[in-house]
Amino acid sequence: MKSIVELVGRAKLYPKKVFAVLHDGEAVTYGNLLATVDKLSVIFQRLNLKQGDKIVLSTNDKRALAEITIAAYRFGLTVILTDPNAKADRIHSIIDQASPVAFFIDHDLVSAWRMEGTNTVEINNIREEKKNVFKSIFSRNTNGSDLQSDRTYPACLKGLENTPPTYPPFIDSSCVAYMMYTSGSTSDPKGVVISHKNLFSHLETLKNVYGMDDKVRILNVLNLYHTDGINQGPLLAFYCGGTWISPFRLDTSRLDLIYDGIYKYEVTHLFVVPTLLAFFEKYHEGFEDSFKTPDFKFAVSVAALLEERLWHSVSSIFKIQVANIYGLTETVTGSVYCGPSADTFKIGTVGKPADCSIKIINEEGQEVKKGEKGELLLKGDHVMVGYFNNPEATNKVLIDGWLYSGDIAREDEGGFIKIVGRKKSMINSGGFRVQPEEIEELLLKLNEVDECKVIGLTDPILTEKMIACIKPKDNVVVDELVIYKFLRENLEPEKVPQDMFVIDSFPRGISGKIQIEELKKIVIKKHAAPIAKSEGVLETIVKNAATIFKVKHTDITEMSSTRTVSGWDSLNHLALITRLEQVFDIKFSTSDAMVMTSIRAIRNVIQKKLQ
Repeated sequence: MKSIVELVGRAKLYPKKVFAVLHDGEAVTYGNLLATVDKLSVIFQRLNLKQGDKIVLSTNDKRALAEITIAAYRFGLTVILTDPNAKADRIHSIIDQASPVAFFIDHDLVSAWRMEGTNTVEINNIREEKKNVFKSIFSRNTNGSDLQSDRTYPACLKGLENTPPTYPPFIDSSCVAYMMYTSGSTSDPKGVVISHKNLFSHLETLKNVYGMDDKVRILNVLNLYHTDGINQGPLLAFYCGGTWISPFRLDTSRLDLIYDGIYKYEVTHLFVVPTLLAFFEKYHEGFEDSFKTPDFKFAVSVAALLEERLWHSVSSIFKIQVANIYGLTETVTGSVYCGPSADTFKIGTVGKPADCSIKIINEEGQEVKKGEKGELLLKGDHVMVGYFNNPEATNKVLIDGWLYSGDIAREDEGGFIKIVGRKKSMINSGGFRVQPEEIEELLLKLNEVDECKVIGLTDPILTEKMIACIKPKDNVVVDELVIYKFLRENLEPEKVPQDMFVIDSFPRGISGKIQIEELKKIVIKKHAAPIAKSEGVLETIVKNAATIFKVKHTDITEMSSTRTVSGWDSLNHLALITRLEQVFDIKFSTSDAMVMTSIRAIRNVIQKKLQ
């Protein structure tokens, strides 16, 4: 394991090497990175920050996020990475619990999160989105806070070229590197505490398992506010002395950016979630040879269980190896690895543990025999310190150094681990882990809701589709679109359920507890309702789009597009395309899917196919 002090010192030996390729191909060298890291140490000191202090970091600027994160680790600060899509109430519940000393956040979040008057440095995204350059300039000219360059990033770095850095000479491995808040109720947020030892020992494991060196070029455009985005993207590249490739945002209607990017950027490793692989399977026509380059080694599927059929299919279509990793936010990213080495690779399993111990136990706490099911326990240097300021929650999952995963597993005679179920209620949808209680807590704030339950149904694209089941109060008519509007205003996009069902009563057992499996059967029956086809092509498209995007029919017109309709994200885009294929009994090609970004474009494609 290399420490952050060693990594920064090593990186100074190759200042001209490229650390990251970002928006529009912008290349950031290690020299650029370390110059910024040095200057940030001065900024941290001027903000009166000291080793052990916590800062909140939230920005859409990938470069700023990587620079500030690495600089904070070198200074000994604890980073609380927070998704810019998070809502103010959730942010303030985190702030109340964690007591951060400073905030590095995008300019628009200051008002959105009600952060006026705090110790804040505002991040200007002009480098990330050049199309907003004039907007940024005008906002700087009219907003007094932007004129304070010492409180705006990266403007605050100007003039510090000759100012010596102010690092502490040593960072203890027990120092907390970051806290990542998992999905949970607003009243009881869970902050996963990861130390320098946890993080950097695990990066060493990833480097060795994947066989990476300083020639690695990692294409990872996953969400940087989830552990697989930040830790298996910029931080893994930095640890290896390689290059992080992230020149575009993930957009499943533009898979060509990924396909073409493999060759264009000489990518060696691609990190994906199973949902993205499902898109690859559906839209690959003409791109089957995208991975046949001199540089590419293999893809890694992360964040959710990889269904065996999809695994075989993608491997066959593109003639590539897809490695698989099992882990939790509480274990940095991984623990058990399927591939790339032959002795750990077996499709349908999550492979074998690396640099950690495992055991599988029954309800009585006894280890089970091979072939028998039980809860998977994990132990190693990468296992979290605990949940911040929450000993009760920590003590439930960390016992004698063993992390109780909440996942049900089975080990075969060859030592391969297969995940076969789950004890906990967490839903894994589209690569995002969502705690249903967070959504239920929000729904119960609505006057018209008497009871609710959020469940996950198995889905070939999303892994699990989130369904909100609502029992209204007596004599109350529920308007689902009003509820969806409320959820979008109070939740990050990935936490909004894909479907909602109003039911008269919940199935219950003798104890009165809701029977989840029975509820799922009821929902599946409703979910299987036939799809209606309207008279005209445009009318049919609009009707289905409104149903999927959870908006009024009148909110969608021929001119509506992915930019103008709330709810028209990548996952719902695929849902709409799939629905329209069923309705019109047609098949869209890869090139069709890439141009179908407006209602008019969708109508034009369908009309051509119907001729």
